[in-house]
Amino acid sequence: MRRTALAAVAVVLALGATGCLPAAPPPPPPVAPTAIVRGLPVSVHQYVFTDTSRGIPALDGYPGSPDRPIPVTVWYPSDRSQGPYPLVMFAHGFAVDPGFYSQLLSRIASAGYVVAAPTFPILSGWPAGPSDQVGWNDLFGDLHFATSSVLSASATGDPFIGGLVDGNRIAVAGHSDGALLAFGDGFEAFRNDPRVRAVISYAALLSEPGAVYQPNGRAFLHFASDNDEYNDFGTTVAWDHANLAAPSWTVGLWNASHAPPYTDPGDPHFDLVVRTTVDFLDVQLKGASPDWFTLDVYLAPTLAAFV
Repeated sequence: MRRTALAAVAVVLALGATGCLPAAPPPPPPVAPTAIVRGLPVSVHQYVFTDTSRGIPALDGYPGSPDRPIPVTVWYPSDRSQGPYPLVMFAHGFAVDPGFYSQLLSRIASAGYVVAAPTFPILSGWPAGPSDQVGWNDLFGDLHFATSSVLSASATGDPFIGGLVDGNRIAVAGHSDGALLAFGDGFEAFRNDPRVRAVISYAALLSEPGAVYQPNGRAFLHFASDNDEYNDFGTTVAWDHANLAAPSWTVGLWNASHAPPYTDPGDPHFDLVVRTTVDFLDVQLKGASPDWFTLDVYLAPTLAAFV
């Protein structure tokens, strides 16, 4: 669940230095209000979508693969009557898979979202590794490919999620290394996905050497723990203050560590993270009142604050 610097991002830095950056994608137009729901029953299904244009490199005795299968676990409301639902793509951290976050992702789905989480080759430890030194740029391709595959499954009448996804309402979220993937998917030159409306990053220092942050009007919510074992809290907050443009919010979690606030229902911060996440998504993807997710934080001063 940790992140180390990668030499490959120097390519992006060099391109930026030459003035060859692409224009930032314009923000999507506002969405019409749609139903706010809670407590829907949730089903889970795992797909394997295969990208035949790319492979998986050899590593640790693994011979490699000429194509790139991407397992994608999808949590979705069993109640189809209130669909289609917005899509939330979720990127996991180092040496884990989407099941590590099942409590969080099922709670988001129960609020009327289809939540799709790819298992990233090598980063997860499948089919080799884990390593965050191999194919980092491929991970952005995996996230884009998984998003397209889920949208296609919904559009083509898949027996599980056919017709359930509203392709005009998409957010991306992630934890740790996955938080950097989510941030890049929303805001980094050469990596951003124009289909994304909003981004949530859990537990990451967003300073990636060579990556080029492009404000583009999309909403961003960042959670940072003051006792994070891998990311210094002061450095994390200072980077956000120096670099992020509105609309963005950074939430500091007090007496919190790297993973439990996002994975463990027994952690005192978990319910707050779920409420704030869902209320933020309701604003950005369902057109809800913008007040609720900020109130979640203001009303829990012993657990969190905007920093």
